[in-house]
Amino acid sequence: MWLWELKVFLIVWTASQVYIPCWGKNLIGRFESINGIEGEEETLFTCSLRLVGRERMLNGSVMHQVDMDDSFEVWMDILHFKNGEWAHGNIKVRTKPCDWFTNYFGKYFLPLIKDSNLPPIQEMCVFPKGEYYLRNTKIEPQNWPPILYRGLNQFNINYVRDGKSTGGIQFVIDLEDTKL
Repeated sequence: MWLWELKVFLIVWTASQVYIPCWGKNLIGRFESINGIEGEEETLFTCSLRLVGRERMLNGSVMHQVDMDDSFEVWMDILHFKNGEWAHGNIKVRTKPCDWFTNYFGKYFLPLIKDSNLPPIQEMCVFPKGEYYLRNTKIEPQNWPPILYRGLNQFNINYVRDGKSTGGIQFVIDLEDTKL
């Protein structure tokens, strides 16, 4: 009988040590920097973005010079700043643009954008060429996965065709836990 009680105690104690500290926590974030990534041979996707104000809001435009169809891939790598240098993180995405814009961008980044002329999520497959503006975009990572590292995270998003980068965007975000 005592063996069964010991097992139950160990399970409950382990759960309280692992899961309870995560309950009620949320992420807060802040843009630290944002830059465009040049293409290897040609740059088809450019950005002219800057951070403004105390809240480090994102303003500017993104230019897609061609429709982003299935001849492209989207590569996203997340690095974290550890011991004075950037180390590869635990998230690496390689996918087609339609999947990227509906399942990643549409879920985690599009809700942050309140003032823009970006197409609605239903019209992002094939993502149309054009110039898109962003105004007063603030990082609010409440629905982001908890597996992201706390501290500085560098997101490198490249648009790739035939194995070569055709441009992209790199931004650094400082993530912290907060109590609700």
